[in-house]
Amino acid sequence: MRYRTAAVILAGISVLLPQVAAAAPAAPALKTGYAKYLRETLTVKSAIVIDAATGEALFEHRADDPRVIASLTKLMTAVIALEQKPVWSRAVTLASADEVGGGRLRLNAGARFTWRDAFASTMIASTNNTAMLLMRTSGLTPQVFLREMNIRAATLGMKDTVFHDPSGMDARNVSSARDLARLARYAFANPNIRRYTTTGKYTFTAYAPTSVAKEVKNTNRLLVVDPDIYITGGKTGYLEESMYNLAVRARLNGREVIVVTLGADSRAKSFDETKSLAHWAFQNYVWQ
Repeated sequence: MRYRTAAVILAGISVLLPQVAAAAPAAPALKTGYAKYLRETLTVKSAIVIDAATGEALFEHRADDPRVIASLTKLMTAVIALEQKPVWSRAVTLASADEVGGGRLRLNAGARFTWRDAFASTMIASTNNTAMLLMRTSGLTPQVFLREMNIRAATLGMKDTVFHDPSGMDARNVSSARDLARLARYAFANPNIRRYTTTGKYTFTAYAPTSVAKEVKNTNRLLVVDPDIYITGGKTGYLEESMYNLAVRARLNGREVIVVTLGADSRAKSFDETKSLAHWAFQNYVWQ
């Protein structure tokens, strides 16, 4: 009986004591004798590497320059669409109003599939008509959806960012590498965004009006054909006004970095320089 009473007293004391918050992760530090990244080898217009856990910048190259961001826009589109708590199995219909040019899901207006199929196609294959569909079927008006995109940018501290459309086809969608790293860190923390941006290919059945099998493939070469880097989130982007943009989250030995590169003059350089920056960070920083 005395033991039980003592246990009750100790439990009461523990309730009264202040709870100690878990220690925040420490930012990685440069190793002794680290090798500087050779900036003269970079051809991208701007770049940044941040620690995914803390958001600490590990490397910057003109990271605050405003740039046209193209389909990196779709990361914010996905965030706002998911916040509306969509029904993944809901049937949706492609409309002619969804066609804005560029890469598209090759189905005609009137084709039916699920909301999941539209979301997957947007994240995996960067299809513009499905990005427009996500906005149109969100329950928000286009004006409110875009307002929410810009409000969320502000709450994330994206000071150099403005969105005018959800697909990235509007060249007025601008941001900086630093802002996009903040967005990527937030977006890739969402398991659904992470899942579909790291899916190599996705198959589904559409009805247009009869059933037709569709397959979409990921636009991120680092994910699908490059064994030298482990990608846990990624999004590509291209317009003539922006050239090649890329945002990825990469992992090595349980540590993760986010790399954003903007304005590469070729797809190959976009992938290669992003991979090079990730490898440099893992080789020259130490995590506590």
